[in-house]
Amino acid sequence: MEAGFDSLRSQLRESVEECSGRGLVYAAKWAAEQLCSLTAETTTVPKVIGVPLTKPATPTLKHRLRGASRQLPLETTDAEDKPRDKEQERKDRWSRLDSSERDKMALAKCLFDMREFDRVRHVLEECQGPKAVFLGLYARYLSRERKISENSSRGSESAEGRLVAGESDSELVAIRDELETTDADSDLDAFGVYLLAMVHKSLGQRQMARRACIRSLNMYEYNWSAWQLLESCVDPRESVDKLSGELPGGWMRHAFLAHMLLEVFTPSRNSVNISNNSGGNSGGGGTDIGNSNNCNSNSNGGSSNSSDDFSVHCQVLEQLFPQSQFVIGLCAVRHYNMREFEEARRLFALLQKIDPYRLELADIHSNILYVMEDRARLGELAHRCAELDRFRPETCCVIGNYYSLRREHEKAVSYFQKALQLDRNYLAAWTLMGHEFIEMKNTAAAIDAYRNAVDVDEKDYRAWYGLGQTYEMLNMSHYAINYYARAAALRPYDSRMWCALGNCYEQSKEPGQAIDCYRRALVGSTESESLAITRLARLHESTGDRERAAYYYQLLYEHALKNGAQALYPAGSAVGELAGGGAIGSSSAAHGGQDELAAACLYLASFEHERGRKQVAQRYLSQVIDGASSGGASQQRVDEAKAMMRALASQP
Repeated sequence: MEAGFDSLRSQLRESVEECSGRGLVYAAKWAAEQLCSLTAETTTVPKVIGVPLTKPATPTLKHRLRGASRQLPLETTDAEDKPRDKEQERKDRWSRLDSSERDKMALAKCLFDMREFDRVRHVLEECQGPKAVFLGLYARYLSRERKISENSSRGSESAEGRLVAGESDSELVAIRDELETTDADSDLDAFGVYLLAMVHKSLGQRQMARRACIRSLNMYEYNWSAWQLLESCVDPRESVDKLSGELPGGWMRHAFLAHMLLEVFTPSRNSVNISNNSGGNSGGGGTDIGNSNNCNSNSNGGSSNSSDDFSVHCQVLEQLFPQSQFVIGLCAVRHYNMREFEEARRLFALLQKIDPYRLELADIHSNILYVMEDRARLGELAHRCAELDRFRPETCCVIGNYYSLRREHEKAVSYFQKALQLDRNYLAAWTLMGHEFIEMKNTAAAIDAYRNAVDVDEKDYRAWYGLGQTYEMLNMSHYAINYYARAAALRPYDSRMWCALGNCYEQSKEPGQAIDCYRRALVGSTESESLAITRLARLHESTGDRERAAYYYQLLYEHALKNGAQALYPAGSAVGELAGGGAIGSSSAAHGGQDELAAACLYLASFEHERGRKQVAQRYLSQVIDGASSGGASQQRVDEAKAMMRALASQP
């Protein structure tokens, strides 16, 4: 097994060399980090769940780059010898070209590192080797990206801006045509196919980009940038199992699948279980939530055990790279996406302790501190990031979050704009800037920011949710429904999405659809559980279905007894979000919870009285009256309870 471990090191070293030589610095850095995270004491490569993590003896690197991903059999026929000879001729020719162009490549790489992309293209204009062709076209692509970025910073509404954008599109088409011509002659290596996928993605040809990514990875799988590009091309509704069947079988697929499953939101273990036979003390019932056709969306092929899948892939990576910051970061982001903020904060603190100069994922770390309203730690993080590098998008995002927590929204927007000047495809900045415009009641600017966010990544549920929230503020419920539905499809087990969608259906006078959405929320996270139960009770009450209304009021009552009345609407719950504002404070949340509990008790008392259960009804009324001393329920609810109590006492 020592040979297997040596193979793993060799793969990573080759990846660093090949990627850095082509200017793919992010992929090279990723491979180098995994290489350094291997412990010196490790002498064997583990085998997890029966899947070998390293391949047996493989062809040389250059052989794999040329597209021969499998070894040829020992015995071949004459017909098989011909493509083999042709492949060998092509390898030899590429090797000679790369060797003869080595000096020009050295100069071009220096110019590339200095970001003089047009000069790179000029130096390599006559070169024909695969490395030179890739670097020349990649420099041309990056030059186009830089011009677009510089133009957008001057204002995209200008006539000059529109002209440059049109020219840039023509430039992309020219790069694509040149790559496809080379590919048609079977003269494109794995990195060239990856560049072709990048161009297809930039032109909006997602399926073509997806196919090119998979093809590139099957030719050479140790390019992490190609895996990330593939992730951006995968349809969120696509089955993970189907995608897995198209991927190479090495250990890199575990890193990819774990990263892809980060955003998949799984149901809470404590979610309310509603079944056909559910009744409770009230004798009410309900129908199976899973039978809802209108509000039962899912993503990633309907995988309901994605949390287990993520854990399996992470287990593989942890055994391979026990000290990897990448793996720790994966777990931290997973906890953040699952809204387990305390554990996520602990892991980010561990990352900071391991590498105090690390800025990667600092923006997500700041999001966690923002949600936890930890101003001291967020201020400390912002100060540290500014000292390390003021001109990193992550730094600008962290400082923007800090000012947002201080309610200085104009300053926050300015820092998010700075982040976008540094990287116009920086998704977090677009989304967070939209949130700031919502706080400033600038709905037009918020819509523009959120639309830019979904243009960068249409799988960003936060941007779709923000669009729904903005249109809801504008009282345009039908538009809001569309955007909330997109968010719910991406986060099918996030109860906040379904509660927001149900609220819009209520405003649109569609109680049936609203009921479906609120009931769908009960199989998700517990964060908005009490809100969904309350709305279901009220909707069934308004439609005259007293038994089901009593059932949900009973659920609300039991929830309050178990967790306390203030748990009905905790600070930071979805109530404030649905109203279009910030989170409600703890005192108002507690008062609202007590009042909702009183309303539930009054309804249940009336319902039990109709059923002839006088003593049960009196117990519910006593709950309201006795709770008045704590200042919870409103005086109106208390007076109503006393009146009902007197009426019951006067009856024989």
